Amino acid sequence: MSKYFTTTVKPTVTASLQHTAAFTSGDVLFDWTEFEIPRGASRLIGATVLVRPKGDAGPTANNFGMNLVFSTTNTTSLGTINSAPDNAPSNDFIGHIEFQTTTSYTPGLASTTIGTAGRASNTNTDMAAMVLETTTDGTNVGYDKLYVGGIAAGAFDFISLNANTEDLAAEHADSKVITMDGSGMDVREHFIAGDVIHIGTSVGTPAADSLIGTVASADSATQITLDAVSATSLVDGDIFYNIHPIRIILSFEK
Repeated sequence: MSKYFTTTVKPTVTASLQHTAAFTSGDVLFDWTEFEIPRGASRLIGATVLVRPKGDAGPTANNFGMNLVFSTTNTTSLGTINSAPDNAPSNDFIGHIEFQTTTSYTPGLASTTIGTAGRASNTNTDMAAMVLETTTDGTNVGYDKLYVGGIAAGAFDFISLNANTEDLAAEHADSKVITMDGSGMDVREHFIAGDVIHIGTSVGTPAADSLIGTVASADSATQITLDAVSATSLVDGDIFYNIHPIRIILSFEK
């Protein structure tokens, strides 16, 4: 058996808080998100982040710095997403990883920027010699549970123009197919299969943060197809967001 393994973490960034404003350095990017590793101590040897862009035409890359913070518990929240962290002490922090603005990211990719901690062009080129261990049993037999949170170190901006054009009055709420628009938008630059879509801001009922569904495919510049009928009635003008705009791949040595 290989002594190396990876785990992928998909934090939730609440749709309405993505829509509120761009993040500022020091804001909570996402709160504690659970992940599991095989029981016992493991050395963290690498970290990669995949970050979706601003929801505009083009689109605009989110190649900004962030800090990943690790904890053995999630009992003390980092605070409200897109706001300054709460000043609450904790003895459960066990380390952090830094990604630097621009230099941590591969240039030229906008729809998904790829950031790696410890790239040669970074000021800090070494991954911390960090051993992660916990005694909290995971959901899976033989695994333990840990948590990662994110703090912005740059102006992440997920604000979207991806607007629904289906009309409740036209009774399109029973359709898996959703037509969208926005000034110069191409939804294929923003949504792919597996994305979970919530309403970021609503022009009426249903409320912001209501679930729309999971994307099965992005079919054209203006059309997506869900893997099931929309969980929420469709109202023309609602702005849609992928609630997992950041994906983290952690590499370990056992």
